[in-house]
Amino acid sequence: MPSSGDEDDDVATSALLATAGDEDETGKRPIGAQTGDTPVSSQQWQKSERYHLINMIVMSLCFFFTFTAFTALQNLQASLNKTGKTCLAVLYGLLMVSCFITPPLVQRLSPKVTMVMCFIAHCIFTAANYYPVQYLLVPACGLLGLASGPLWTAQQTYLTSSAHMHAAQHGGRPVDAVINRFNGIFYLIIQLTQVSGNLVSSLILQHASSEPEVNGTSAFCNASSPHNDSNTTATVAGSVQYTLLSVYLACDIGGVLVCVFCLRPLTKSVSQYVARGWKDMCLATLRRMIDPYMLLLLPVVTFTGLAKAFIFGEFTKHYVSECVGIGWVGYVMLVSGVINSGSSMLCSRLAGRLGRVAIVLAGSLANAALIAFLLIWTRVPSFLVIFVIAGMWGFADAVWNTQLNTLFGVLFSLDQEAAFANFRLAQSLGWCISFAYGDAIAMETKLLILASVLVVSMILYLIAEIRRHQEKAKV
Repeated sequence: MPSSGDEDDDVATSALLATAGDEDETGKRPIGAQTGDTPVSSQQWQKSERYHLINMIVMSLCFFFTFTAFTALQNLQASLNKTGKTCLAVLYGLLMVSCFITPPLVQRLSPKVTMVMCFIAHCIFTAANYYPVQYLLVPACGLLGLASGPLWTAQQTYLTSSAHMHAAQHGGRPVDAVINRFNGIFYLIIQLTQVSGNLVSSLILQHASSEPEVNGTSAFCNASSPHNDSNTTATVAGSVQYTLLSVYLACDIGGVLVCVFCLRPLTKSVSQYVARGWKDMCLATLRRMIDPYMLLLLPVVTFTGLAKAFIFGEFTKHYVSECVGIGWVGYVMLVSGVINSGSSMLCSRLAGRLGRVAIVLAGSLANAALIAFLLIWTRVPSFLVIFVIAGMWGFADAVWNTQLNTLFGVLFSLDQEAAFANFRLAQSLGWCISFAYGDAIAMETKLLILASVLVVSMILYLIAEIRRHQEKAKV
């Protein structure tokens, strides 16, 4: 399998153009294809050019409904449920396991069917929160973890394949530009779930929750304080939680229905991977893992997992809840989501002008500045500081989401399922590492781990970009 992104792009685009008149699996010719000697009208061809973009937006709306519920529940797990961190650790641990069977699963079921089944797992997870005891919530998180690897791999496979076909129908437009655009639109929509989900939780919880119960923690502490990782919990009336969960469950069901009735299946696939039994299933992800580009890029993907775990677990609990109260968790993450959403579209556009490397460097500098600030900041009640941190973290996350997914889509276009399974595997590893050390180490140590991984991963990322630039120069 070639590792050069440019060679993959040429092969994928040529294959799509060559099969433009073939019938799909339903026996129908794709919109814009020719029938016999009669060419399609310009109106039909224009519809064809919009076809993949509309499909991608519909897919994004499916994720919007589902992740309106999940994002808010994830933000609140560590603050509301005593087993919240344990549940998230189980979720991301089993997500890693699911990545090993994801490539052939997505191919055999198709991206659409895979997404429908995984959205149903989200419904089960939300329903389990009605009675959040360990023997119900942990298995529900485990099921969701097993579904999350296939879900995100199916999503990126659908998006990347749609982008390749869209580029082919536009007369050879650069594939990386189209993938970047599609990723920008997708993450603009999905990051709005931080707005919708957290707005619902904030409106319901702000006046219904009691003051946080802090055991043995001073109201003023910094990263090096010995008691900064206390067991902070909040009490919320059962009826309030049921109202909140009912809204989220309705959103989950809406996502399933939109996916079933509105999302069209892919008519063509760019990937050339074909599964050959269960042994091949388990080895597909591992084979792709030893690709030189993959080895260079997996560390930065792991960092994104560590960073996401920090913002959802440590920041919401030990900074937002302790400094301004649990009722403000939703509003703070809402601001982060708004910045993340807007930055996703902005980054996808600026990457074409400034280059991907410049955008990634800006995101890494934002993360580095935040980590340095948190190391020296004494935690005091300050809405301004909390909201600024959330906004900057949202910008950095938008950079990683758009640029890394685009880079993977360009480099591994002919083996998307295995490539994106590795992406989720490495990101889940970051989550699991963060949850593994949990409250066992001080906040200062956690921040230093983040900083160290960021530095090493950025060096390796730059090596990958330099190598790709040299390969392009030889062509």
